[in-house]
Amino acid sequence: MREHRAAAIAAGILYIIGTASGILSKAVTYLPVHNADDPLAYAADHSGAVATGALLVLVMGLSLAMVPVVLFPMLRQLDEVLATGYLIIRGAVEATTYVIVATAWLLLVPLADTMAAGPGTASPAGVRLGTLVIDSDGASAIMSLVFCFGGALFYVLLYRSRIVPRWIASWGLIAVPLYAAAYLLAMYGVVDINSSTVNLFSLPLAVQEMVLAVWMIARGFRPAAVSNTPVA
Repeated sequence: MREHRAAAIAAGILYIIGTASGILSKAVTYLPVHNADDPLAYAADHSGAVATGALLVLVMGLSLAMVPVVLFPMLRQLDEVLATGYLIIRGAVEATTYVIVATAWLLLVPLADTMAAGPGTASPAGVRLGTLVIDSDGASAIMSLVFCFGGALFYVLLYRSRIVPRWIASWGLIAVPLYAAAYLLAMYGVVDINSSTVNLFSLPLAVQEMVLAVWMIARGFRPAAVSNTPVA
Protein backbone atom coordinates (compact mmCIF):
# COMPACT_ATOMS: atom_id res chain seq x y z
CA MET A 1 0.00 0.00 0.00
CA ARG A 2 2.99 2.27 0.48
CA GLU A 3 3.73 1.94 -3.25
CA HIS A 4 0.11 2.87 -4.07
CA ARG A 5 0.40 5.95 -1.88
CA ALA A 6 3.63 7.00 -3.58
CA ALA A 7 2.07 6.48 -7.01
CA ALA A 8 -0.96 8.58 -6.07
CA ILE A 9 1.21 11.46 -4.82
CA ALA A 10 3.44 11.32 -7.91
CA ALA A 11 0.42 11.30 -10.24
CA GLY A 12 -1.16 14.25 -8.43
CA ILE A 13 2.04 16.29 -8.64
CA LEU A 14 2.44 15.44 -12.34
CA TYR A 15 -1.14 16.57 -13.00
CA ILE A 16 -0.44 19.93 -11.38
CA ILE A 17 2.89 20.39 -13.17
CA GLY A 18 1.29 19.54 -16.51
CA THR A 19 -1.65 21.88 -16.00
CA ALA A 20 0.52 24.75 -14.77
CA SER A 21 2.90 24.31 -17.72
CA GLY A 22 0.01 24.33 -20.17
CA ILE A 23 -1.41 27.56 -18.72
CA LEU A 24 2.01 29.22 -18.78
CA SER A 25 2.64 28.13 -22.38
CA LYS A 26 -0.56 29.87 -23.45
CA ALA A 27 0.30 33.02 -21.52
CA VAL A 28 3.92 33.17 -22.71
CA THR A 29 3.54 32.15 -26.35
CA TYR A 30 0.17 31.09 -27.70
CA LEU A 31 -2.00 34.06 -26.80
CA PRO A 32 0.57 36.78 -27.66
CA VAL A 33 1.34 35.18 -31.03
CA HIS A 34 -2.31 34.39 -31.72
CA ASN A 35 -3.37 37.98 -30.99
CA ALA A 36 -0.55 39.55 -33.00
CA ASP A 37 -1.41 41.15 -36.34
CA ASP A 38 1.61 39.40 -37.82
CA PRO A 39 2.32 36.12 -35.96
CA LEU A 40 5.60 35.42 -37.75
CA ALA A 41 6.97 38.92 -37.16
CA TYR A 42 6.01 38.68 -33.49
CA ALA A 43 7.72 35.29 -33.23
CA ALA A 44 10.87 36.67 -34.85
CA ASP A 45 10.94 39.56 -32.38
CA HIS A 46 10.23 37.29 -29.40
CA SER A 47 12.13 34.11 -30.27
CA GLY A 48 13.00 33.49 -26.62
CA ALA A 49 9.33 33.53 -25.61
CA VAL A 50 8.49 31.15 -28.46
CA ALA A 51 11.22 28.73 -27.35
CA THR A 52 10.05 28.97 -23.73
CA GLY A 53 6.46 28.28 -24.77
CA ALA A 54 7.51 25.23 -26.77
CA LEU A 55 9.53 23.95 -23.81
CA LEU A 56 6.51 24.43 -21.54
CA VAL A 57 4.36 22.43 -23.98
CA LEU A 58 6.89 19.61 -23.81
CA VAL A 59 6.91 19.74 -20.00
CA MET A 60 3.11 19.62 -20.03
CA GLY A 61 3.01 16.70 -22.46
CA LEU A 62 5.66 14.65 -20.69
CA SER A 63 4.20 15.32 -17.24
CA LEU A 64 0.72 14.24 -18.28
CA ALA A 65 2.12 11.25 -20.18
CA MET A 66 3.90 10.08 -17.01
CA VAL A 67 0.65 9.95 -15.02
CA PRO A 68 -0.53 6.65 -16.59
CA VAL A 69 3.04 5.35 -16.44
CA VAL A 70 3.36 5.75 -12.67
CA LEU A 71 -0.19 4.48 -12.09
CA PHE A 72 -0.06 1.53 -14.46
CA PRO A 73 1.39 -1.08 -12.04
CA MET A 74 -1.53 -0.45 -9.70
CA LEU A 75 -4.27 0.16 -12.29
CA ARG A 76 -3.52 -3.07 -14.15
CA GLN A 77 -4.47 -4.96 -10.98
CA LEU A 78 -7.91 -3.40 -11.23
CA ASP A 79 -8.58 -3.73 -14.97
CA GLU A 80 -5.71 -4.59 -17.28
CA VAL A 81 -7.58 -3.72 -20.49
CA LEU A 82 -8.62 -0.24 -19.35
CA ALA A 83 -5.24 0.40 -17.75
CA THR A 84 -3.40 -0.57 -20.93
CA GLY A 85 -5.69 1.57 -23.08
CA TYR A 86 -5.17 4.51 -20.75
CA LEU A 87 -1.41 4.02 -20.88
CA ILE A 88 -1.35 3.90 -24.69
CA ILE A 89 -3.70 6.83 -25.30
CA ARG A 90 -2.52 9.22 -22.60
CA GLY A 91 1.04 7.95 -22.29
CA ALA A 92 2.02 7.56 -25.95
CA VAL A 93 -0.49 9.02 -28.41
CA GLU A 94 -1.23 12.20 -26.50
CA ALA A 95 2.44 12.81 -25.74
CA THR A 96 3.17 12.58 -29.46
CA THR A 97 0.61 15.28 -30.22
CA TYR A 98 2.26 17.62 -27.70
CA VAL A 99 5.64 17.04 -29.34
CA ILE A 100 4.10 17.98 -32.70
CA VAL A 101 2.62 21.17 -31.24
CA ALA A 102 5.95 22.16 -29.65
CA THR A 103 7.76 21.52 -32.94
CA ALA A 104 5.23 23.65 -34.84
CA TRP A 105 5.77 26.52 -32.41
CA LEU A 106 9.54 26.29 -32.83
CA LEU A 107 9.08 26.52 -36.61
CA LEU A 108 7.59 30.00 -36.26
CA VAL A 109 10.99 31.68 -35.97
CA PRO A 110 12.71 30.08 -39.02
CA LEU A 111 9.51 30.58 -41.01
CA ALA A 112 9.62 34.26 -40.09
CA ASP A 113 13.23 34.49 -41.29
CA THR A 114 12.20 32.89 -44.58
CA MET A 115 9.00 34.85 -45.24
CA ALA A 116 10.06 38.31 -44.01
CA ALA A 117 12.73 40.73 -45.17
CA GLY A 118 12.98 42.15 -41.66
CA PRO A 119 10.98 42.78 -38.49
CA GLY A 120 7.41 43.69 -39.31
CA THR A 121 7.80 43.18 -43.06
CA ALA A 122 6.24 39.75 -43.48
CA SER A 123 4.25 39.24 -46.65
CA PRO A 124 0.48 38.64 -46.58
CA ALA A 125 1.25 35.00 -47.31
CA GLY A 126 3.56 34.96 -44.31
CA VAL A 127 0.84 36.35 -42.08
CA ARG A 128 -1.52 33.60 -43.20
CA LEU A 129 1.16 30.96 -42.70
CA GLY A 130 1.92 32.15 -39.19
CA THR A 131 -1.76 32.13 -38.33
CA LEU A 132 -2.08 28.58 -39.65
CA VAL A 133 0.85 27.33 -37.56
CA ILE A 134 -0.24 28.88 -34.28
CA ASP A 135 -4.01 28.60 -34.63
CA SER A 136 -5.04 25.31 -36.21
CA ASP A 137 -8.48 24.58 -34.76
CA GLY A 138 -8.66 21.17 -36.37
CA ALA A 139 -5.34 20.01 -34.94
CA SER A 140 -6.28 21.31 -31.50
CA ALA A 141 -9.59 19.47 -31.71
CA ILE A 142 -7.90 16.17 -32.62
CA MET A 143 -5.47 16.54 -29.71
CA SER A 144 -8.36 17.30 -27.37
CA LEU A 145 -10.37 14.30 -28.55
CA VAL A 146 -7.39 12.03 -27.88
CA PHE A 147 -7.13 13.59 -24.43
CA CYS A 148 -10.85 12.99 -23.82
CA PHE A 149 -10.71 9.35 -24.90
CA GLY A 150 -7.83 8.62 -22.56
CA GLY A 151 -9.56 10.52 -19.76
CA ALA A 152 -12.79 8.57 -20.26
CA LEU A 153 -10.92 5.26 -19.90
CA PHE A 154 -9.33 6.51 -16.69
CA TYR A 155 -12.57 7.73 -15.13
CA VAL A 156 -14.44 4.55 -16.01
CA LEU A 157 -11.68 2.61 -14.25
CA LEU A 158 -11.83 4.93 -11.23
CA TYR A 159 -15.61 4.68 -11.07
CA ARG A 160 -15.66 0.88 -11.26
CA SER A 161 -12.81 0.34 -8.80
CA ARG A 162 -13.84 3.00 -6.23
CA ILE A 163 -10.19 3.79 -5.44
CA VAL A 164 -11.30 7.42 -5.28
CA PRO A 165 -14.79 8.64 -4.33
CA ARG A 166 -17.30 7.99 -7.07
CA TRP A 167 -18.37 11.63 -7.16
CA ILE A 168 -14.90 12.56 -8.45
CA ALA A 169 -15.01 9.87 -11.15
CA SER A 170 -18.60 10.76 -12.06
CA TRP A 171 -17.63 14.42 -12.34
CA GLY A 172 -14.93 13.43 -14.83
CA LEU A 173 -17.30 11.24 -16.85
CA ILE A 174 -19.77 14.14 -17.14
CA ALA A 175 -17.09 16.74 -17.91
CA VAL A 176 -15.31 14.76 -20.65
CA PRO A 177 -18.22 14.93 -23.17
CA LEU A 178 -18.57 18.67 -22.55
CA TYR A 179 -14.87 19.15 -23.21
CA ALA A 180 -15.04 17.06 -26.38
CA ALA A 181 -18.14 18.91 -27.60
CA ALA A 182 -16.40 22.27 -27.18
CA TYR A 183 -13.51 21.32 -29.45
CA LEU A 184 -15.74 19.57 -31.98
CA LEU A 185 -17.73 22.80 -32.29
CA ALA A 186 -14.46 24.67 -32.82
CA MET A 187 -13.26 22.14 -35.40
CA TYR A 188 -16.42 22.62 -37.45
CA GLY A 189 -16.20 26.40 -37.16
CA VAL A 190 -19.34 26.82 -35.05
CA VAL A 191 -17.37 28.70 -32.38
CA ASP A 192 -13.87 30.12 -32.18
CA ILE A 193 -11.40 27.93 -30.34
CA ASN A 194 -10.59 30.81 -27.97
CA SER A 195 -14.24 31.72 -27.41
CA SER A 196 -15.97 31.90 -24.05
CA THR A 197 -18.09 28.89 -25.11
CA VAL A 198 -15.03 26.65 -25.43
CA ASN A 199 -13.61 27.96 -22.16
CA LEU A 200 -16.93 27.41 -20.37
CA PHE A 201 -17.31 23.85 -21.67
CA SER A 202 -13.68 23.07 -20.77
CA LEU A 203 -13.84 24.47 -17.23
CA PRO A 204 -15.61 21.52 -15.50
CA LEU A 205 -12.91 19.04 -16.58
CA ALA A 206 -10.08 21.44 -15.76
CA VAL A 207 -11.41 21.93 -12.23
CA GLN A 208 -12.15 18.22 -11.83
CA GLU A 209 -8.57 17.26 -12.72
CA MET A 210 -7.19 19.64 -10.12
CA VAL A 211 -9.61 18.29 -7.50
CA LEU A 212 -8.49 14.76 -8.39
CA ALA A 213 -4.83 15.78 -8.22
CA VAL A 214 -5.24 17.34 -4.77
CA TRP A 215 -7.22 14.31 -3.58
CA MET A 216 -4.49 11.91 -4.73
CA ILE A 217 -1.80 13.95 -3.00
CA ALA A 218 -3.76 14.48 0.23
CA ARG A 219 -5.70 11.23 0.55
CA GLY A 220 -4.24 8.76 -1.94
CA PHE A 221 -6.24 5.76 -3.09
CA ARG A 222 -8.62 3.73 -0.98
CA PRO A 223 -6.57 0.73 0.22
CA ALA A 224 -9.56 -1.61 0.51
CA ALA A 225 -10.61 -0.89 -3.05
CA VAL A 226 -7.11 -1.56 -4.37
CA SER A 227 -6.58 -4.76 -2.45
CA ASN A 228 -10.05 -6.24 -2.86
CA THR A 229 -10.63 -5.61 -6.56
CA PRO A 230 -9.97 -8.79 -8.56
CA VAL A 231 -7.42 -8.74 -11.35
CA ALA A 232 -9.12 -8.42 -14.75
